[in-house]
Amino acid sequence: MENVDSPVPSILIVDDNPKNLQVLGKLLQEEKYDVEFAVDGESALGWINNKEFDLILLDINMPGMNGFEVCRIVRTDPIMNKVSIIFLSAESERESILKGFEVGGQDYITKPFDNRELIVRAKTHITLKRSLEKLEKVNAYLEKKVKERTSELEKTNVELNIAKNKAEESDRLKSAFLATMSHEIRTPMNGILGFAELLREPDLTGDEQEKYVKLIEKSGNRMLNIINDIVDLSKIEAGMVPLNIRESKINESCEYLCAFFKPDMEKKGLQLHYATLVSPNDSVIKTDPEKVGSILSILLKNAIKYTDKGSVEFGYRIKGDYMEFFVKDTGIGIPKSRQEAVFERFIQADISNVKAYQGAGLGLTIAKGYVELLGGKISVESEERKGTTFYFTIPILPR
Repeated sequence: MENVDSPVPSILIVDDNPKNLQVLGKLLQEEKYDVEFAVDGESALGWINNKEFDLILLDINMPGMNGFEVCRIVRTDPIMNKVSIIFLSAESERESILKGFEVGGQDYITKPFDNRELIVRAKTHITLKRSLEKLEKVNAYLEKKVKERTSELEKTNVELNIAKNKAEESDRLKSAFLATMSHEIRTPMNGILGFAELLREPDLTGDEQEKYVKLIEKSGNRMLNIINDIVDLSKIEAGMVPLNIRESKINESCEYLCAFFKPDMEKKGLQLHYATLVSPNDSVIKTDPEKVGSILSILLKNAIKYTDKGSVEFGYRIKGDYMEFFVKDTGIGIPKSRQEAVFERFIQADISNVKAYQGAGLGLTIAKGYVELLGGKISVESEERKGTTFYFTIPILPR
C-alpha cells in the first residue's frame, strides 16, 4: 500500500451506476478532492489494496460482492481498516442502517442525497481520520522514546528504578489521556451526528438546513480544537516543539493581542486594558515571539472566559534579567486549594456544579509548557469572587 502523506484528501466512490459515479465525482472534485472510482466490490478492494484513502463512499446493492461484504473485508484487514466508510443506499429501513454500522461503517446517507449534507459529512470524517492519525504518530513517537530511555536506564540498578517509576507514571498519564480524550470528543461528535441526522428530515426549510450545517461545523471545530490541544501538549512533553529565537518586538505583539481580543471583551461588556512602562527600545528582546504570543493568548482567553463583569488587564515590565508579564481579571477567582492544580492537564479551577464551563482544561498546561521551554516560570495569585492574576517570566537574552 502507498503511504504517501498527501495534503489532498483521497476519496474512493464505489457504485455500479455510472450516473451516480459521475454526479458524485463531479461534486467532490469541485471540492478539490482526489477521487477514484470502482463499479463493483472486487475492483474496490483492488483500489484499496494499492492506494491509501481517507474516505470510501460505498454503495450497498451491487452485483457480486455487495457493500456490506466489502466493508467487512476492509475492517478485518490490519492495513486497510483505518479508512472511514460512509454507506450510500436507497434503502432507509432500520435493519439495513443497523447492519451498516455493525459491519464497520461510520455513517449512512440515503439516496437521493443532499449535496451539502454529503460534503459536510465527508469533511467531518476526513478531518477526524487525519486528526486521529496525527495522535497515533505522536503516540508512536512517545512510545519509541520511552523504550529508548528505558533501555538506557537499565544499565544500573539506580537507573532501573528511575525507569520503572517513569514507566508507571507514563502508563497512568496515558490512561488518563485516552479516557479524557474519549470523553471530550464524544460530546461534539454526538452533536455532529445528531444534527446530521436531523438533516434527513424531508420538510426542512433552507434556513433550518443552514442552521444545522452551522451547528455541525461548530461541533467539528470544537472537536478539532480539543484534538489540536492534545497534540500540542503531547509535542511539548515529547520535546518535539522547536524554538525560533530572534529579535522580537513585544510592544507590537501586545498591541496586536489587545486589538484581537477587544471584540470578545465588548461582546461581554468587559473592559480591556494594556499596560506597560517599558520603552519601545527596551521592548525589543531575543525570544520566540510566537510562543510568547501563544502564552498570552491562552491567559487572555482564560480571563475572558471566567469573567462576567469588570475588566481584564495585561502587560509586562523589566525585572532584572527577566521580562515579567501579567494577565489580571475580575472574574470568579480560584480557590486556594485549586491554585496549584490549574496547571495540570484536564483540570479546571471551577469543578463545582454551580457553573459549568466547556473545555478540556489543557490551555494552562500548554502555557506552562511553553513558559518553561523558554526558560521562565509561571505562577498565579487569586481570591474567590474577586479575580485572578497570572504571572510569567521569560529571560532577556543578550542581543
